[in-house]
Amino acid sequence: MLVSVIVPVYNVRPYLAEALDSVLRQTYGNLEVVVIDDGSTDGSGELCDDYASRDGRIVVVHQENGGLSAARNAGIDLAHGDAIAFLDSDDAFDESYVELLVAAMVREQVDVSACRYSFHPARGPLTRDGKPRRKRSRVAPSIEAGVYGREDALRAIAAGKINVSVWNKLYRRELWESVRYPVGHVYEDTDTTFRVFDLITSLCVIDQSLYLHRMRPGSITYVRSVENVTDGILARSHFEEYVEAHPEIFTPELRQRVRAKGLRGLVAGYARCTEAGAEARAFRRDLRRQIVEVGQARGTDGMGRLPRIAYRMALSCPWLLRAAYHPYRLVRQMRRGVMGR
Repeated sequence: MLVSVIVPVYNVRPYLAEALDSVLRQTYGNLEVVVIDDGSTDGSGELCDDYASRDGRIVVVHQENGGLSAARNAGIDLAHGDAIAFLDSDDAFDESYVELLVAAMVREQVDVSACRYSFHPARGPLTRDGKPRRKRSRVAPSIEAGVYGREDALRAIAAGKINVSVWNKLYRRELWESVRYPVGHVYEDTDTTFRVFDLITSLCVIDQSLYLHRMRPGSITYVRSVENVTDGILARSHFEEYVEAHPEIFTPELRQRVRAKGLRGLVAGYARCTEAGAEARAFRRDLRRQIVEVGQARGTDGMGRLPRIAYRMALSCPWLLRAAYHPYRLVRQMRRGVMGR
């Protein structure tokens, strides 16, 4: 089985060599590595070309900057593999990542195989000789190892037991014949993975932690802009619409959980958006109005203690919520990096 590994690249030169090395060190050799340089300006593109000159399995395409979705779509269009894997260019694979996911896919005859992944701080390398460097980092997702049918896999997304990230999974190529990432939008995994899962017959989760995810403050999900917050709300709303349209799959409890997550996302978006200017202020006013309306319509069941506190702060003292959110998030990220949880 030929496996195409798609690596979108944009201005990540300090991390890129480790990411590409982790692919080339794979114990599974039948690989095609499709590297999409999405208009990098920091020398990442030249480094990609250097790697391609040394290993014939690497194909590099340079394109104008179009965003992560455009880069992934370009990689999908160029891939020739029977199966497709994705690697973010500031992360890394364990050396047996592809081998074990291929083995699970073939053994269980599934459309998608997934592994555990671990969170790692931005500082320092993720691997040493192909092996994870840190052992105490938090491991996810929480779903039990095993084989799941389509509906159980979709329910696992709604329950928060399996992550929507594209990168800790191996996919049969046919799944991508009708699915592409939303160009020009972030939170693209949230808006896409459930669409892929809707097409599968079954999915297999293995218990090994094989993907190393770097927690980097400069990554997309840390951006505090109006556009970023809007995209996050839009992506979550698309999944919520899907859930509401399929009551035969999702229980009332799961539907309420997804609704609560939507309200939590509105509150977090309000707290995260710190842009200055009249447009940003108007956006926050509109977002707070939505929080009030959605909260009144749905209630706060399923939100959890801290999100409920944040919701009440958004209603009564929004300035305090915005002042407290970013120090809280910083402490949370530091705790993950130091304690691994």
